[in-house]
Amino acid sequence: MQQPQERLLTDPCSGDDPCARILLAQDTLQRFGRLRFKALGSSMLPAVAPGDILTFRTARPGDLVVGRIVLMAGDGRLVAHRLLSHDQGLLTTMGDSLRVPDAPLPAASLLGVLDVHQRGARNLPIGHDHRRALPSASRWLLRNI
Repeated sequence: MQQPQERLLTDPCSGDDPCARILLAQDTLQRFGRLRFKALGSSMLPAVAPGDILTFRTARPGDLVVGRIVLMAGDGRLVAHRLLSHDQGLLTTMGDSLRVPDAPLPAASLLGVLDVHQRGARNLPIGHDHRRALPSASRWLLRNI
């Protein structure tokens, strides 16, 4: 049973106002320190699959580590991608299965960092090397499909 102090966003891409979804995510992280939602896209394959439950926590100083999955608010949507760089107040992220990085966003767009990653009943490790999940031929195939 879901605890009363947490909210689960099961469909952040529904027909609701995108700004309202971002405000809800920000409010939840500020009030409770955590935000859970179901991953819907495939941009983070193989590390994060559609249907995985991701729990983000409020970012603290020192959490901006290259390679970490972060939750960003940009272009009216929530994006959970891997952090590539953080220079001069700008954060650059990219999905694991994408060829091109996302446009840099101001650090104020950072909502949280991945704290718990669930696939089915299993908790997956956060800090492992995601590139070892599939052999190089499979990674190439995923990028080029």
